[in-house]
Amino acid sequence: MEKEKHILITGVAGFIGSNLLDYLIDETNWKITGIDNLSTGNLQNIQHHLQNNRFSFENKSCKDLLSLKPYSVIFHLAALPRIQPSFNSINEHLNANLIQATHLLELMIKEQHYPRLIYSGSSAAYGTPTQIPTPETERIDCLSPYAFQKYEFEKYLELIATRYPIDFVTLRYFNPYGNRSFNPKNSFNAYSSVVGIFLNKREKGEVLLVTGDGSQKRDFVHVLDLAKANYLSAIHPVKLNTMFNVGFGETLSILELAKLISPNNIKFIDKREGEADITFADTTKIKKILNWKPGKSIKTYIKENA
Repeated sequence: MEKEKHILITGVAGFIGSNLLDYLIDETNWKITGIDNLSTGNLQNIQHHLQNNRFSFENKSCKDLLSLKPYSVIFHLAALPRIQPSFNSINEHLNANLIQATHLLELMIKEQHYPRLIYSGSSAAYGTPTQIPTPETERIDCLSPYAFQKYEFEKYLELIATRYPIDFVTLRYFNPYGNRSFNPKNSFNAYSSVVGIFLNKREKGEVLLVTGDGSQKRDFVHVLDLAKANYLSAIHPVKLNTMFNVGFGETLSILELAKLISPNNIKFIDKREGEADITFADTTKIKKILNWKPGKSIKTYIKENA
């Protein structure tokens, strides 16, 4: 057990936030405050922790926060990670993915209090990369407003840190999946993994919709591996002010995924614009500096959920 901290999780009722909460409750003795405006998060995701005296929940957005002084670490997960809707609802996504986040920086500067900020970034910043597997040095090529907004806050962190003692780690998630990744009652659920969507379709006996020819490849990483990356970022003994890829380090095509889940019930639909042809993480950096490594593979997960 690490020594006690008081930490903040934004977006705590979402897919990744709630799994991070599970992980930290199990692995630490930290006092945890979680906030979520429940626009895409689900209170049921954290219901089992609401009676825990180490955890307190507040229904609010980042901009409702008046002080960060109680916290030594902030895990910033609150976002609208929806590629296609970000092309239409531009201001809504800009507010959720950038303005809410920069409010945290303004509070730090105002209070002269600089807790470590662990930022949930996105590999979408790479677009369709030129280097496969893709290292953190890959050029940035955002293919959607969502990708650009996530990357833009990365740059704010870097720029503000040249003037103020900002202490941050950016985690560029590849394709998260796992428990609570898809809420069938909320079509705009944050981080609606194609894995969760396909498993839900199979459960209901519905056809799996594969975009394009299904040849697009994804590096799927389990949500508890993301939680571990967040935890290791928080306890690292020195200021890092850098970014890390967080992926499994293997790829699977969408068609291969569909065949693993429901091989005889697949339909092809038009390709969607703004999505990369391949995501494939080079995880050398995070393994070396944070001593992180992924656990469960996507194929093992699907077998266990067959």
